[in-house]
Amino acid sequence: MGSINKLMLLHQVRKNQWLKPAELEELQNTKLRAIVKHAYDNTEFYHHKFRDAGVHPDDIKNVYDLKKVPFTTKDELRIQPLEARVSKDLDLSKCLITDTSGSTGIPLKIVYDEAADDYSKAVNLRSHIENGLKVRSKWAVFGDPHHYKKPLWFQKLRVFNPVQISVFESIDKQIDTLAKFKPEVLGGYTSSIRLLAEAIEKTDIKDINPKVVFGTSELLDSETRKYINSVFDVEMIDHFGCVELNRTAWECSEHAGYHIDADSVVTEFIENGEHVSPGERGEIVYTGLHNYAMPLIRYKIEDIGIPSDEPCPCGRVLPLMKVIEGRSDSFMQVPSGRIFPAMIWEPIMRRIPGVGHFKAVQERKDLVRLLVIKSHEFSQNTIAQVEHDVKKVMGQEINVKVEIVDEIPKDKSGKVRAAVSNVRISW
Repeated sequence: MGSINKLMLLHQVRKNQWLKPAELEELQNTKLRAIVKHAYDNTEFYHHKFRDAGVHPDDIKNVYDLKKVPFTTKDELRIQPLEARVSKDLDLSKCLITDTSGSTGIPLKIVYDEAADDYSKAVNLRSHIENGLKVRSKWAVFGDPHHYKKPLWFQKLRVFNPVQISVFESIDKQIDTLAKFKPEVLGGYTSSIRLLAEAIEKTDIKDINPKVVFGTSELLDSETRKYINSVFDVEMIDHFGCVELNRTAWECSEHAGYHIDADSVVTEFIENGEHVSPGERGEIVYTGLHNYAMPLIRYKIEDIGIPSDEPCPCGRVLPLMKVIEGRSDSFMQVPSGRIFPAMIWEPIMRRIPGVGHFKAVQERKDLVRLLVIKSHEFSQNTIAQVEHDVKKVMGQEINVKVEIVDEIPKDKSGKVRAAVSNVRISW
């Protein structure tokens, strides 16, 4: 696809957000019928999956018919050879092949052909442009350098051209690069932006003053949002997505929820196999509408969200996801059966004197390890209070093991996650 055509594609996806509801619904259903038929006709995995379930592509006429199709899980895909998951006759040498972060220790290879990558990038750019990114903005992005193996098509035109900041570099080196570059727009992993904000506040650096800050890839809790906003004097914009489907939802300046990219993905919210009602919590299930190289139909990404049927004051027709509660492996289930989201850890830990950075790791239903970096207020009472306050919230049957560390380890993608569970929960 030529550069002019790609710019026209960006123009089209920007128009899609202002379609009439019936027009967007028809666009989504048309794309859905096409990708389902393609997956059945051209991938070994989905051909067998549909046939075994007694489902034919002709049975799927709209998003409501998707309930006839069984879910696709990560574990299920991992045991499939790559050739079974991608379209037949696909030239992998001409594709973008990347890996999920592999928080379970077993990453999953994801394949995009050029057309899918172009569309995905256009949809991603849409949310940035709608929130203040300009053609020639000085734009810096925190991320995993392994994800930037070749220039993106718009970078070759020297537009929307971000400077990449490796999350694996030291904070001093990151600050040095940013202070010299003086970005107008800052984006990337939320945890990296939080660490940068703390370093800036401590050292009173004057040369890093972005006008727009985008967070992505991680849960943005209210305390982190408030802190980043105060340091940079901005109203942070949060993005949501996954490696498998790229960016799938985003905030606008109204902050009324996350606009779902309905022209790019069908998003379902499921509990106990059924769709939840607006305002109810459900596991997010995606059907991608543009990646013909490696289709994903009713794919469970192990994230939790709450759908909304309220319109956004901005007037965009893209539907809203009201709340994103984070990855399901950040949720912790205790022996009583109660489930706690990752967001509980901020209010528990931030009010304890002596706790700097931290990470909660659930090893068993009755055992949580707390990795803690000391702050200047640390004392022996800190450890006792951590144990007391965690038990008060999660239950007295919980064993709390506090470990004082010099550094919180990042996962394989370079992210710093505040909470992770190694225990499979029962929803």
